[in-house]
Amino acid sequence: MQVYGIADNSKEMSEGYVFIARKGTNLKGEDFIPEAINRGAKVIVRETPIEPQKIPSGVYQIQVRDVKKALSQMALNFFDHPEKKLTLIGVTGTNGKTSVCYFTKTLLQSLGVKTGYIGTIFYEIERRIPATETTPSIIKLGWLMKEMVDKGFKACVMEVSSHALDQKRVEGLSFEIAGFTNLSRDHLDYHKTMEAYFQAKKLLFTDYLTPEGKVVLSFETEYGKRLYQELKTFLLEDRILIVNDGYLRVEILGMEDGLEVELKFLETGEVYRVKTSLFGEYQAKNLATTVGILTALGYPKEEIVLRLRELRNPVGRLELVAEFNGAKVFVDYAHTPSALEYALKSLLPLKKNRLVVVFGCGGNRDAGKRPLMGEVAETIADYVILTSDNPRFEEPEAIIDDIKKGLKGIKPCAVISDRREAIEFAIKLLEEGDVLLIAGKGHETYQEIQGKRYPFSDQEEILKTIKRIKERS
Repeated sequence: MQVYGIADNSKEMSEGYVFIARKGTNLKGEDFIPEAINRGAKVIVRETPIEPQKIPSGVYQIQVRDVKKALSQMALNFFDHPEKKLTLIGVTGTNGKTSVCYFTKTLLQSLGVKTGYIGTIFYEIERRIPATETTPSIIKLGWLMKEMVDKGFKACVMEVSSHALDQKRVEGLSFEIAGFTNLSRDHLDYHKTMEAYFQAKKLLFTDYLTPEGKVVLSFETEYGKRLYQELKTFLLEDRILIVNDGYLRVEILGMEDGLEVELKFLETGEVYRVKTSLFGEYQAKNLATTVGILTALGYPKEEIVLRLRELRNPVGRLELVAEFNGAKVFVDYAHTPSALEYALKSLLPLKKNRLVVVFGCGGNRDAGKRPLMGEVAETIADYVILTSDNPRFEEPEAIIDDIKKGLKGIKPCAVISDRREAIEFAIKLLEEGDVLLIAGKGHETYQEIQGKRYPFSDQEEILKTIKRIKERS
């Protein structure tokens, strides 16, 4: 029989589709078999025993031992194995994945290699597709990579999340380059412990590397050093390239009007000075990881360094959105204690007066990081404004109360739970020489409240607010 599509979501079924009844985090795929059949599914793939009496005639059932593995094999077969026709580059870590992947994609394009990007901010082929997940399901990955192959792309750079690795969403893929940025507290609502979080990240290097694939490790955190020690027991050292302390080190020369850095290749003694248009101290480390990836791919250092001047911060990553009243207004995705610390410290050299921060924390996620983020904000910023992020099914005020547990009352602090009002309050507060950071949502164009996503963009709100203020004055 002709198969017209594959899906693991019953709502995505059409006539002649295969439905993969896989177990999700909270739901069982078998519960959605009737809906899938009503929508046109002709084949059901499941781990649980076949139930002939419950399935109408003309619908086939296949029982498999490992439904996730079957899903991967069927999806990649269906799309004619696009992963074998692309150079796959995967990057994992808590912070920096988006910047490293986006920089890598940009540099490869500049070097004449048509390169796609799959990650948090969007999926990019020759068009940009809104991202539903940092690393989507293997079905969507197969579809995206098939379109890349059809359009003549030669490489794909992918952010690989810990959730995707733990849930085997990249089953069947093999990466030529696997990169690691850093590891700090995040997603403990899912992984429960930092050890489990680390072990999930490690899978990219142990389970998904090609036989000749190379690893680029950043020694930004102790987890990078630990990963190196564990990997070198079964990988030859010439397949592991260390940045930010080993093969390549980046030193910051200046940050005021764009990051100026010195790249030192320690083995050869080569030194390059580069003036970029990037904002953010942490981008120096991301640059080192990016250069490491391009070097591991075999590109000459001179060619790589020459193109670093072309790089710009990705959307929502320390993005300079506006200047108002002699102050600079930035947006950043920082939603972990370490990311918020990196972002705020990166802006300190730009301030001539005060550093103001607006942020909240997501609902139904790791509540333990909330007071830590409050502590970071109060320690570094001069004025803190607490607001709502994506409260999901929690009350915004309860989330803010958790953040306030980390405050000591040593800096001015305002609490405005409505994010739109908080942004307006912060902008009206600005004086000559101030720097304002609006953190937590970055590239997101929605706010998630009680199961619904409402249109909301920090960037748009900033520009609308400034326009309103100017019209009134």
